[in-house]
Amino acid sequence: MEINRKWMVYASWTIALLTGFVAGFFLADSGKDPGGLRQWFTAVSNRSVDAVGKPYKLVLTRTYLCGVRDEEHKPTSLNHLAETMVDYKGWEIVSADSAKMILMKREQDISPRCKENGHFGISADGMLTLFHGVPSEQEVVQTFYRINTAKMEASLSKEEVENLKRGIRVRDLAEYNSILSTYGEFQLNDDY
Repeated sequence: MEINRKWMVYASWTIALLTGFVAGFFLADSGKDPGGLRQWFTAVSNRSVDAVGKPYKLVLTRTYLCGVRDEEHKPTSLNHLAETMVDYKGWEIVSADSAKMILMKREQDISPRCKENGHFGISADGMLTLFHGVPSEQEVVQTFYRINTAKMEASLSKEEVENLKRGIRVRDLAEYNSILSTYGEFQLNDDY
């Protein structure tokens, strides 16, 4: 049903454009400069035909809760753009021009990269941080908040504190949220 509505919109626009072009030809023939509008139409239609044959690039951008942003480039053609867009229902159009269109989707999950090798830890300046790899490698993905280490060390076992310093592996959204919740109580307030 959704596809039928889209085709009805496309058909309406096509009819409106054709009506405009036919009216333009009649006006051009009856006006003082009969060749002016006809020359303009010929130039525009030639450019349109050229544009339809050229490759068009879709840039698919995904943003994840863990702060990672992925881009995928997909070539298509203008004459197949409407068909291609059906595959990206729910994506937001960020920008579009004659050569490319950028689409964005906000994923409600952590990225495959974070699932593959994400570790929570504490950065050198005391911030709860998500790293790609262990914290000692210092490849920061996302920084959250400063940890009150004195309060944390007083409340948690020595093993739990050491685990965070070495890096706690995160494999899915549930673990990601659990770690944020667990260490959120040790967030250093601005007035502290």
